[in-house]
Amino acid sequence: MLPIGVLALLLTIAQPVLLERTLALVGGQAITLSDARAAIALQLIVIPKGEDPLASATMQLVDRELVLREVQRYAPAAPAEGEITARLDDIKKRLEASELAPLLRAHGFTEMRLRAWVRDDLRTEVYLAQRFASATAPSDSDVSAAYLRQRGEFDQAGLTFEQASSIVRDRLVAARRAELVADWLSELRRRTDVVILQ
Repeated sequence: MLPIGVLALLLTIAQPVLLERTLALVGGQAITLSDARAAIALQLIVIPKGEDPLASATMQLVDRELVLREVQRYAPAAPAEGEITARLDDIKKRLEASELAPLLRAHGFTEMRLRAWVRDDLRTEVYLAQRFASATAPSDSDVSAAYLRQRGEFDQAGLTFEQASSIVRDRLVAARRAELVADWLSELRRRTDVVILQ
């Protein structure tokens, strides 16, 4: 009979470890568990507080794939190499340079793949800025109403209406643009065969 310690070790070793699985399919393109884990570990996506990391990562990667398909169709200009390098430098600062190489290895990423990811992100930003450049500019009355709703925040910061109005205007434009992008993404999901498997 095996000693209890050896038996416990064997049982631990015998437990299956899930290395890979498909979380979603976007027009036949697989989003995998390793894709999601890599995006989270390398902080390539932001997981909102309180959300399940894997579920959030899956949906963000599905949306990213849908948008990249549109970006490739319309082919906006490639970003300058300096922009890519600057964004990579930001990632290295967030992760600390000493952590980056081990994280890349652990998640099957290379510097080249990370650079391609950043290039795609920058192309996407340009595409979205062009596509939704006409986000409705808020009227003066919209700005005044929004200022009143947020007045406590601006009073606390010591900002007058004149000083705060540009901030309020920018927030209203950003909120409207976010609505337009969300509606557009919903339409992309309807037009593409998206299957969530997790």
